[in-house]
Amino acid sequence: MVPSDPPPRRRSGRPTTAEAAALDRDVREAALAAFLAHGYDGTSMDAVARAAGTTKASLYARHPTKEALFTTVLEWAVTRPDWPQPEPPTPPLDDLPAALLAVATTACRRATDPAMVALSRIAVAEADRVPDLARRAQANVTWARRETVVALLRHHAAAGTIVADDPDLLAEHFLAMVAGMPARLASFGIVRDPADQDRRTQAAVDLFLRSLRP
Repeated sequence: MVPSDPPPRRRSGRPTTAEAAALDRDVREAALAAFLAHGYDGTSMDAVARAAGTTKASLYARHPTKEALFTTVLEWAVTRPDWPQPEPPTPPLDDLPAALLAVATTACRRATDPAMVALSRIAVAEADRVPDLARRAQANVTWARRETVVALLRHHAAAGTIVADDPDLLAEHFLAMVAGMPARLASFGIVRDPADQDRRTQAAVDLFLRSLRP
């Protein structure tokens, strides 16, 4: 929700570097809360400026349109390691089954978090207006995790314990299995029981591991 107590109005004059960074952060936080609470059409630049404790002129100087603001906020939100829930540390590379399960569990929980689902729905709804939006959001939200899977596959392929001729493609398929379908279902309001989802995640990891056997 939009905070009930917006930040205090800022002093006039040219802001310092620290003040500008703080304002950028407050604008993103206020805009994210507004878009999640009211959707794209229900969010106004005036409301975001008030919630961030700044002026509409200052907001427009940073984001000339609401479309530009939403694009910035979407990409910022999906790449945050602390939103919608803190990301655990990258798993060690040595234990492939355990590492893949850790990545899969984190990816699924993040993809089905209500805040992430809500933001994804807005992005999909605005995809016609901003054709590149959904693609950029999806690329950003999966990039770091895909790189972790790629590193795991390369590490174990080099050791000769698995066959992974195209780690990038395999990582993409893995994440589609463990997070793509749960995210798709969640967008329709279908969220599995945690125990059932954990069972399905483990089954997907086991299936993927069998495909890598020499």
